[in-house]
Amino acid sequence: MPTTRKKLHERFYNHYKEKYLFLPSRVIEGAYIVASRIVKSFRERRKKGLTRKDKPEYKRVVITIPNTINWRFNKVSVSVLTHKGWVEIPLRITKQFTHYLYDGWRVSQELKLRLVGRKALVWLGFEKEVEVETEEGNYISMDVNENNVTLAVFEGFKLKELRRYETGLGRIVLNYSLRREEITKGYSTKGELIKKKLRRLRERERKLDILRKTVKRIFELANELKAKVIVGKFSFKAKDRMEGNKDSRLRHRIHQWSVVKFSEMLKTQPVDVEEFSEAYTSSINPFDGKKLRKGKQIKEMITKVFNPYLMTGTAHEGGGIRVLKVNARYLESNQGLLERDSVAPLNLARKVDGRVVMFPSTSPNDLRVTVYDPSAGVPVAELEVIKEDKLRHG
Repeated sequence: MPTTRKKLHERFYNHYKEKYLFLPSRVIEGAYIVASRIVKSFRERRKKGLTRKDKPEYKRVVITIPNTINWRFNKVSVSVLTHKGWVEIPLRITKQFTHYLYDGWRVSQELKLRLVGRKALVWLGFEKEVEVETEEGNYISMDVNENNVTLAVFEGFKLKELRRYETGLGRIVLNYSLRREEITKGYSTKGELIKKKLRRLRERERKLDILRKTVKRIFELANELKAKVIVGKFSFKAKDRMEGNKDSRLRHRIHQWSVVKFSEMLKTQPVDVEEFSEAYTSSINPFDGKKLRKGKQIKEMITKVFNPYLMTGTAHEGGGIRVLKVNARYLESNQGLLERDSVAPLNLARKVDGRVVMFPSTSPNDLRVTVYDPSAGVPVAELEVIKEDKLRHG
């Protein structure tokens, strides 16, 4: 039975009020509310085998004010009640903040803040009631890889198209790893100059920006089709097994995989998301259910694509050409060649409902994968198999 706020108050309030006389009641109340959430999350993750320690840890102290009695919001600043009275904290206005403020969202009851020197970091929560509609037979099954996200789009229980969004996250992580090695070579990472150089890399911000844009494209597609989104469950134990069999550089890349973060960001969108196990989805032919050959599985090619959609300004006026490189990998089956990254989302769809996987033909060579740029949301290439051992791009 879940612990109510009343029971938490009876159990912890008097004890900590006597121990810390100087703390206001609202700070104590916020502390045990956050602690109960951390413990609940830890227990759920431990049941799934996602924890590596025997108890939860909380590294950064954040002050939580659970209700608006003790804080106020007036669109440009936040006022917080302290032991010296009301203190006003001006807010930095951003595009995202303006979007939530004037697009039907309302501020939640809870406020979080953390003091960093003479500055205060404020976390404002916004909430909005949204009714998600889905149509039977409309699905978007997706497989998140290191450098791309591949979608199989089904409408009316029939395969409509295969999409691939080129994120390049694996290459970004690897390049940043090499840059960090160059910066720290022969120096201690505790030095202020080295810390400053490492902060300027902004690897996390760049990866999050790509993930947000990709999630936006998938949300727009799911909202347009009223489709349910199918994603694979990602296990930390499986990740550890993969890390143990690779070299150190690839272990670093897999360790920073953004699969979990991508799923979390997708679940915050007003779409119906369902998770299924990814076991054997990349090694089975979705047409006949047989295992793909292991001896000659991967055939690789690099496609150079002329992309007129991304030309802007003087480059477009002067007839400039922008060439993109797309890595295409194919798996060999008894019937021909399958685009490697499209195998998993097709098999994931079969786990939802056997009627979902209805292909326009019986030949894998007739399936085409459209490659998209997540930043611009436009197609950059079309991957097509003409016949076995001969590949062509559109």
